Amino acid sequence: MVFNRGKQGKQSSAARTIAKVAAVGIIAGAPLGLAVGTANAAPGMDWDALAQCEASGNWGANTGNGYYGGLQFTQGTWNANGGQGNPANASREEQIRVAENVLRTQGSRAWPACSAKLGAYVGKSAPAPKQQTQPQRKAAPQQRQSAPVQQAPVVALAGSKTNPNGNYEIKAGDTLSKIADANKVAGGYQAIVEKNKDFLTNPDLIFPGDKILI
Repeated sequence: MVFNRGKQGKQSSAARTIAKVAAVGIIAGAPLGLAVGTANAAPGMDWDALAQCEASGNWGANTGNGYYGGLQFTQGTWNANGGQGNPANASREEQIRVAENVLRTQGSRAWPACSAKLGAYVGKSAPAPKQQTQPQRKAAPQQRQSAPVQQAPVVALAGSKTNPNGNYEIKAGDTLSKIADANKVAGGYQAIVEKNKDFLTNPDLIFPGDKILI
């Protein structure tokens, strides 16, 4: 009888050991799963939906109009925000990384027509409710809320403005290249930039309703 009890005791100990190992495995695996979910989450823009709007979801778009990739970067914007080479040759992940930099400096108005359709939001994130439950971290949401306020002047200064002597009104979805092609402007979009150099302070960021001289 003692031998039987001892065997049962060993089985119980082994079972408890297996249970502990399984529990540790579950606990150890949990952060990895959470980390993967966090890495895939976009902080303020549905980039796949934006790419669908901008380039029909083609991340390798290169139609010769001066805009490249799924998010339609100009080469200058791409280089200025950490990109290398041609945007159309970059991976989806690399294009999103550079686009995050553009979003931080210019806001969603860097893609005025498509971001308006998507109802893009900036400065909001899922972890905020968790931080509100921790009194010591109440300052963190305030810092995140103040960031868009500081960025707002940057977006306003970066955008172009209307030319009161303009003879063409910009429409949603327009780019300078499209306007130049449609109206057969000699010299292409560069000529439009030259004619409106005092108003097109950022040729990559034009707004529907503004007027330009073509």
